[in-house]
Amino acid sequence: MSAFNPSGPVDLQPLHTFGLQAKAAALRLIRSVDDLADYAHAVRLGESPLLLGEGSNTVFLREELPSVVWKMAMVGKQYLGCDGQFHHLRVFGGENWHQLVEWTLAQGWHGLENLALIPGAVGASPVQNIGAYGVELKDRISAVHAFDTTTNAVCVLSNKACEFAYRESIFKQAERGRLVIVAVDFALPVVWTPVLDYGDLAQRTRDMGTLSPVNVMKAVCAIRTEKLPDPVVLGNSGSFFKNPVVTQHEFDAILALHPRMVHFPAGDGRVKLAAGWMIDQCGLKGHVHKGVGVYAKQALILVNHGFGKGADLLDLINLVRQRVLEKFGVVLEAEPNLIH
Repeated sequence: MSAFNPSGPVDLQPLHTFGLQAKAAALRLIRSVDDLADYAHAVRLGESPLLLGEGSNTVFLREELPSVVWKMAMVGKQYLGCDGQFHHLRVFGGENWHQLVEWTLAQGWHGLENLALIPGAVGASPVQNIGAYGVELKDRISAVHAFDTTTNAVCVLSNKACEFAYRESIFKQAERGRLVIVAVDFALPVVWTPVLDYGDLAQRTRDMGTLSPVNVMKAVCAIRTEKLPDPVVLGNSGSFFKNPVVTQHEFDAILALHPRMVHFPAGDGRVKLAAGWMIDQCGLKGHVHKGVGVYAKQALILVNHGFGKGADLLDLINLVRQRVLEKFGVVLEAEPNLIH
């Protein structure tokens, strides 16, 4: 058994990027399908085990967790070949996401460069359908391998079966808790079509002299570094709230009251609103509440000033949501998985 099960409580503060004070009864590492079978057994016993990757999408709002925390540690990368249109890869869930992006570009396989520097593990990336700078993960996935805790077997879900949507998937909704992502199959295009429509990404890339996937990645990393705090220095989980998507009718009503509303087309006649802009307009950028706060450089990010507690963060979340609702009539949803 390749699992670690200490006799006493486990400090979770270094295991999630927000860095709130929290402890769990024990920690187990998942390094094989056999370990997943043990995890499934715990689920069937009703022990409510918590599955953790690199902790970038999990925020502990309570300080004491009576359950065991299971950490995904299955690693490995496989090149499955090229069919003329796509390079096909299989990457296991415990791999680091940004390191995967760097590795694919080093091999000459492009397509993930816009998703550089997103924190977290590969296994967590389909759950949120991570996206950045004009690219969503669903555009690069061909299939997901998942362990079914009800059958103790690994199943393969096609891209369509994953029911990807904006920051959503079947793993986050209908099958949450039942399917554990073991590996992800990627289809990276042989012919590169750069995606440079976001902000000043195109200009930054041109300033480097050569339009290349590596330079796009470097530009993305530079932008993210300027906008996002390093979780090692200032605890955070990246963008804390989803950008709300509304109907055209709802948007027209909001725009009549707020002509400067920042927005983007979301397809199917819908409109995506900029949550960070709305929070900023509520005067909350840089707001501090006890040990936590709204990041001074980007209002979409909540941060831990080093001594934050779950109760403090919950107060701040409620404050932000209430202010935005009162001013714009829009309900904000949290992106990370909040553990109450």
